[in-house]
Amino acid sequence: MKKNILVIGGAGYIGSACVNQLVQQGHAVVVFDNLSTGQPEKIGESVGFAQGDIMNPAELDAVCGAHQFDAVFHFAAKKVLSESMQNPTLYYQNNVVGTLNILGAMEKHSIPEIIFSSTAAVYEPQEDINDLYVEDSKTAPVSVYGSTKLIAEMIIKDFARTGKIQKYSILRYFNVAGDAGLSFAEHNAQNVFPLLAGALTTGEPFHIFGTDYLTKDGTAMRDYIHLTDLVDGHLKALETEKSGTYNLGTGTGYSVRELVDAFERISGKKLTVKESPRRPGDLASVIASPAKANSELNWYPTKTLDDMVQDTLIVFSK
Repeated sequence: MKKNILVIGGAGYIGSACVNQLVQQGHAVVVFDNLSTGQPEKIGESVGFAQGDIMNPAELDAVCGAHQFDAVFHFAAKKVLSESMQNPTLYYQNNVVGTLNILGAMEKHSIPEIIFSSTAAVYEPQEDINDLYVEDSKTAPVSVYGSTKLIAEMIIKDFARTGKIQKYSILRYFNVAGDAGLSFAEHNAQNVFPLLAGALTTGEPFHIFGTDYLTKDGTAMRDYIHLTDLVDGHLKALETEKSGTYNLGTGTGYSVRELVDAFERISGKKLTVKESPRRPGDLASVIASPAKANSELNWYPTKTLDDMVQDTLIVFSK
């Protein structure tokens, strides 16, 4: 069934890719974005656009009142882990209060469903780095960013439990990389893939933060998921009839040194690598079990690490 959908943060890296796929599926889409990091040129001409901020309830009320939306995709968030440790006020205001503002507008205008961009940062560090995170793993964030996302999850569930909204999908992202055909380059991004591509392009050093983790090569391990696979998880969540929380990851982890090797191999260039101390809030290993999303959403990621590296190099070479 075709739906009317509000995509908050729809001009961003993940949001714009999701908007593109929603339009291709025939849904009517309106993007709401403050353009602090978004790129409006990535939004198709058939998509409605309202510039506004989730910290402004009146602007949310205006866009929700002007349309009869069936669902909200909520991508808008502050997301830099290290910044969250330095400026918790900003993160609690934007990620928690902003989400509450969205839910208040949804309640007022009887919008029944939210698909929420959450994070693996909500989990407590695993004692055994070989353990995979499942949705029932203990939540005890070590970063302010993770705490704000976990609180937002709780608020969403309370709005559903009290009948203010009818359905939610909470999607806990692991580490997103690659491109979805929009050539979206986040030049100020602090994610490892853009940083590696930028270091290859500029010749500046790439910093490995932490080389003394109890992993196979001493560097942190992460579960990387291709952007197109992540977007597909959102589309599958829109199709399901029940509420749920799902990990979106591949179940396979790669170390930072393995990423360096992959970028060097595929680009044919050598990186200048500098080793630095661990950053506050970083974990040794964060790898998903995608079993629940596999079984309940019929969602299976298909892209490889090489796909992610290749796509990133193409985007940042332009």
